[in-house]
Amino acid sequence: MTSEVRNTVIGAGTMGTGIAQCLADHGLGVKLFDVDPVALDRALDQMSANRRFLLEAGLLSPEMAGKAPQLVQTTSDIAQATSDIDLLFEAAPEDLSLKQDLFRELDQLCDEHVAFASNTSGLSITKIASATKRPDRVAGFHWWNPAHLVQLVEVISGEHTSAELIQHLLTLARSLGKRPIHVQRDVPGFVGNRLQFAVFREAMKLISDGVVSPQDLDEAMTFGPGSRWSLMGPIRTADLGGLDVFHSISSYLWSDLSDATSPPAMLSDKVEAGQLGAKSGQGFYPYNADELGEWIEQRDKFLVGLRKLTENLSPDDTDERKTVPLPR
Repeated sequence: MTSEVRNTVIGAGTMGTGIAQCLADHGLGVKLFDVDPVALDRALDQMSANRRFLLEAGLLSPEMAGKAPQLVQTTSDIAQATSDIDLLFEAAPEDLSLKQDLFRELDQLCDEHVAFASNTSGLSITKIASATKRPDRVAGFHWWNPAHLVQLVEVISGEHTSAELIQHLLTLARSLGKRPIHVQRDVPGFVGNRLQFAVFREAMKLISDGVVSPQDLDEAMTFGPGSRWSLMGPIRTADLGGLDVFHSISSYLWSDLSDATSPPAMLSDKVEAGQLGAKSGQGFYPYNADELGEWIEQRDKFLVGLRKLTENLSPDDTDERKTVPLPR
């Protein structure tokens, strides 16, 4: 297996585990690095559970499920993790200084040809790449949680990222069964999180102003715009609804939408009180272990169904299995 391992994932948290699993599930050898051996053991257990779910859902063949575990090599030795590889995925905590320090170290450890792909949710790729002597070989490659189910991957260009690296990552993502988009400018939050947090900001305003309860707001999104956006997104939705109609509504509504530049007191108060959501057992909703498990199960089954429904939408003329080599 060693000769086939040309990829490394740094960080065995939720996202690093999912990225490594997805690579292995599609026949690619991968090293998974973490300083904590316990985290590596936990990652392997999670991969096994995820594969059982994918098998039951018909999204992974028994043959590949049997081969994939042999394609994952775990290590707490950073020198081993960075040797004899071509592509390194970084899935460290979301802190710019930490990532810059890590990339500075990786830049010293890795051969000059190795490309770096950061899984940051919205930090500047240009600033991360500035810690290296290879900014042209650094790009964003942002997966969405859960990585083994959500199809979107954002491939982000920093100011100096080479076009060849972007093309390689786009074709790699397609070969992994993902639906990649190219974020052409390095803006905070990229695309997915800018959309997500624009909606979240307005949701916080509506709840804070007493317009609607958290429960009814979620109902409105789930059975209203959210259900349409899952199929076609906001731009095609506007096309089908009529741009004249959307222009008319925009003319009187946009000035009344939230323009907050900081989190509302309602959200800050919950964080200060330790009400962090599912992880603490209380957020806008209460959670116990059984309820949390049920929500995650429902979410994952819904994502499977959505993936099956949308997998043939907007077919790409590109051969999704085509191999585009990394630039050297």
